[in-house]
Amino acid sequence: MKTKYKNTVSIQATTFTIVGFRAIDHPELCDEYIEGHCNVLRDYGVTSVKSSNPSWKTNPNAYCIVATRDGEMLGGIRIHKVHPDYLLPMEEGVSKMDPKVSDEIDAHTEEGCGEQCGLWNSKRIRGYGISWILVNASIAILPQLGVKKLYGLASDYSMYLFSPAGFVIQKQFGNNGDFEYPTDKYIARVVMIPDCENLTTTADREKEFMELIRKQNTFKRSIVVNQLKLNLSFKLNFDE
Repeated sequence: MKTKYKNTVSIQATTFTIVGFRAIDHPELCDEYIEGHCNVLRDYGVTSVKSSNPSWKTNPNAYCIVATRDGEMLGGIRIHKVHPDYLLPMEEGVSKMDPKVSDEIDAHTEEGCGEQCGLWNSKRIRGYGISWILVNASIAILPQLGVKKLYGLASDYSMYLFSPAGFVIQKQFGNNGDFEYPTDKYIARVVMIPDCENLTTTADREKEFMELIRKQNTFKRSIVVNQLKLNLSFKLNFDE
């Protein structure tokens, strides 16, 4: 996907708002997030997966970043910071297949680590680059949350998003990094960004986008994605 940043203003542009919130502070928004995510999972034939489990609504270290258009939530992603009372979704999903996953999380808990998970976007907005925006915006806000090392589970079809964002496959887990998850029809890879502050493994385009958000958190910007004009409004301040 080619993403260009331009000061493009047009009455024909589609407007999206990118909003961040802590899950426990907005249960009604969490319900909307869960419904949208489950609808997407059902489209892919997945009816049960840990990342759609609403138990994360009570986790004080779970944060959501969502994309809305005309007040309707059409995409989302979550960041879970480690918490002594909650397993990271990745641990719940694959640690039974390889206990070293939990050992890895435990080893980096003190320095501040977390997981990016639960990415979804409605079929109605495919082609607008919203998944790209959400993946990178969620990494941009990590200094606010004290997350220095970020894990995730990435599928084959999502590596085009995660690799440029700075995620590196962790081949010491599973089968050279691979797990059959959420079902044996799918392969998920354990991935990790080793330095969320300096973004040493992140591609230039993605790093530029993240640094833009880190400087302002709340701002408006018009860009062109896949030859589509977007007016974006970012509201990504988190009060811990």
